[in-house]
Amino acid sequence: MQMKLIHIPVLMLSMAGFSATADVARSQLTYGISDREPIDNIMDEVVGEASQVTTLYYFTALQDLQGEQVVHRWYREGELMAEVSFTPTSDYWRTWSSKRLLPRWGGDWQVQVWHGDTMIDSKTFRYTITPQRYLSE
Repeated sequence: MQMKLIHIPVLMLSMAGFSATADVARSQLTYGISDREPIDNIMDEVVGEASQVTTLYYFTALQDLQGEQVVHRWYREGELMAEVSFTPTSDYWRTWSSKRLLPRWGGDWQVQVWHGDTMIDSKTFRYTITPQRYLSE
């Protein structure tokens, strides 16, 4: 029995830079923003001081969401504490929201990114307060 080889031409398309669905290309919890980029990367714990308000930022680089509404929602212990809406003006758009955390708001937090009825990203962290130190004279 002799086998025949069949050659089928295949069209290869590059998918680099193409996204079939909207996405968060990057996200990061940070203590500040400089030149539209986060200055540091906070992992799982934020430590504040009893006498100060701690300000955090949630940076997101959004892809393929031009003209669509995107919402950052900040939750403490499951309770909605803040909601910030954005409408990107380009296909790749960097943005952020911020939250001022009062010392009495210690506990578990989550920042969520929503596009319509779909949560497309989230970050959880624990906010703790350092004990006050008293100086002896």
